[in-house]
Amino acid sequence: MNAKILLPLALIALSGSALADDATTTLHWKGIVPTVAPGEGVIITGPSGRLPYVDSAGLDVKDSTGVFTSDQISLELHYRNCADGSAAVEGVCSAGFMQGDVAEAVGDIIPDADWTMSSLETVIGTLDTTGMATVVKMEGTKMDKSVPVTATTGTVTFTTENEESVVTSGMSELVAGQNIEVHTVINSAKAI
Repeated sequence: MNAKILLPLALIALSGSALADDATTTLHWKGIVPTVAPGEGVIITGPSGRLPYVDSAGLDVKDSTGVFTSDQISLELHYRNCADGSAAVEGVCSAGFMQGDVAEAVGDIIPDADWTMSSLETVIGTLDTTGMATVVKMEGTKMDKSVPVTATTGTVTFTTENEESVVTSGMSELVAGQNIEVHTVINSAKAI
């Protein structure tokens, strides 16, 4: 091709991209090493006894006011199987329980387990978030710290949300790209 033809074609191609209407966003992924304190006779799993279970979910942040909702996390409490592979009888094994977070250790589901939230923390960089109205809900009902909630089904779902503007809690509006995290410690128990 002739150089006289190539130059105008290159300029047309450049001008097309220079006139484009662009929008930009930033994507973030965050991973946290799970903290699991295993029980001797019980084990927390995901739905249908799945191990490892999902221990994190996304937040849907509405805008710079810090109002958010979350995806749900579903958990179950199961009896551990006995060390010999047999099922525990009402949570009791004469030869001890199978240890480790492995599929073989997962026994029968406990449909009426107690679930307790022992801590709740909202993290927005280095900002003081103590006045924020973040809540954790189990099956759509707000949980209070250190107050056990008895499940009515074997699989329970947890969500978190903040419905109030951070300005209400004494903070200024958040800047674009600000990361928000919610951490809570949930434990589950069944009297054996």
